[in-house]
Amino acid sequence: MLTLESYLLALGVQLLATIGGVWLLYKLWFARWRRTTACVITGLTVGLLLAPSYPMEDVSTLAPALITGVFNLLFSGGFTAAKSALISLSVCGFVGAAIGRFYAAIVSKPSAS
Repeated sequence: MLTLESYLLALGVQLLATIGGVWLLYKLWFARWRRTTACVITGLTVGLLLAPSYPMEDVSTLAPALITGVFNLLFSGGFTAAKSALISLSVCGFVGAAIGRFYAAIVSKPSAS
């Protein structure tokens, strides 16, 4: 049985793994690109990996929307079963990309000329 502590622990592990993985992606691949493109792609990746979704209508716990959407699309009823997860995934991806763009435009330091 899923307890509150194990559920919160799993969400914390997912958050730390996402942050660590995206940080490695940025340092190893995205840092070579233009700063704006790298920040947008990083934000999009974080948004896609951290997007929450309910696996089914009668479930009260959240799961990663990427996993939920793919599994529901392939194994559990097609597009109608995966529709809410895919909507959550697209909204969170857009928000992540927008935050990455905002970060690149406002927070990052200008290049030295």
